[in-house]
Amino acid sequence: MLIVEAGSANLFIIERNGRLSRTGYIVNFLMALSCIGTLVYPILDAGGIMRLNCIFKSITGLPCPTCGYSTAIGCLLSGDIGHSFLHNPAWIFWIALQVGLVFIGIKSIISGRQAVIPVKLIVALAIILVLTWVAKFIIGSEFY
Repeated sequence: MLIVEAGSANLFIIERNGRLSRTGYIVNFLMALSCIGTLVYPILDAGGIMRLNCIFKSITGLPCPTCGYSTAIGCLLSGDIGHSFLHNPAWIFWIALQVGLVFIGIKSIISGRQAVIPVKLIVALAIILVLTWVAKFIIGSEFY
């Protein structure tokens, strides 16, 4: 059973009285930082500087919904657009999402107010995520 004391619940409040709390600033900073890392990693991977294995795939043996993203960006950087779509058909959406989240995080930090992501956009991205995952199984294991 989870017991939360009255004072500790305040640690998780992102916005208070219409302004970001300290936690809100930290959450937005970490969101922007992690998205920047996600945008930079495929470039490092394509250059052979850094290579990480997919934890989801290591545990389950199945590709994760974003498997092939780094390889797709590597193919794109080398000019092979066709193979980039085979490795991850939704790489354009992942880049747009990451760039959007970086701007949302920075906007929230600068304005001191939490920017809101429309629910319809979140649902659309979830549908794209699922469709991409299904496409990975259809395309075949040679591309993940």
